[in-house]
Amino acid sequence: MNDMSLHAGTLPHRLHNRAPQWHDSLPRAAFGITAGAYGLMLLVYWMTFGAEAEGALMVAVSTIYVIMFFGVPWVMARLGETMLRQRHGGRAAPKLDDFLQTGIQTWTGPMTGWSALIQVTLIPVGLAFATLGICIAVAMAR
Repeated sequence: MNDMSLHAGTLPHRLHNRAPQWHDSLPRAAFGITAGAYGLMLLVYWMTFGAEAEGALMVAVSTIYVIMFFGVPWVMARLGETMLRQRHGGRAAPKLDDFLQTGIQTWTGPMTGWSALIQVTLIPVGLAFATLGICIAVAMAR
């Protein structure tokens, strides 16, 4: 048998010797990146509009909403952590580097870790940078 008769499925590869280990949840860092992006937006809003009473009131209400938006799921996850671990076979949320090297199993099929992380964090990070640019323009126009 010559080398040209080998099929691609029989070629040795480092991934062929182990089963794929797709994660079934996102790493906590994905939520941290999202929360950090919203925190940056609020900081920029406070710096831009917090000097006047009307603006400070609006930003304070938005701050309360963001705290509730991230706080309620965080508290619920802490309260139900043992139930979540049982559902995920005793595993905690994956570490970021493990997640990026493998990926996640979704309803429509597996995704690489990088593509899943980008899909989750792209909009919040993009909004944070857009907010920063708009608030810089507002500050320069004053």
